[in-house]
Amino acid sequence: MVRRIVFVLNRAGTSESTATALELIERLLAGGHRVSVFAHDDAVTLSAGDGESARIVASLLRRGVHGAALDWVVERPAADALGVADRQAPGVIPGDHADLWAFIRHADVVLTPDGGA
Repeated sequence: MVRRIVFVLNRAGTSESTATALELIERLLAGGHRVSVFAHDDAVTLSAGDGESARIVASLLRRGVHGAALDWVVERPAADALGVADRQAPGVIPGDHADLWAFIRHADVVLTPDGGA
């Protein structure tokens, strides 16, 4: 059974929870599940620039070319405020909290690996 899993990320950096979330996203995609990520606050930097986490996000999104179902949305106001709106990995979508609520409304499971939204 295909599930819709939503990740709500709000912390940047290379924390254990971020690494675990990225690994879990990869495994869920490999299992054929639909995954949506909403990054807000400092987490908008995870998919920006040329660091390790941005490369991983780009790689996960690239899997969509081969049938994986991943949406990665960053909160535009936070990305603008942190100066990373124009440095996002290809396929990352700028959005707002309306996108978050749409993801949650259709989700089977919602995970907030950073301990809160």
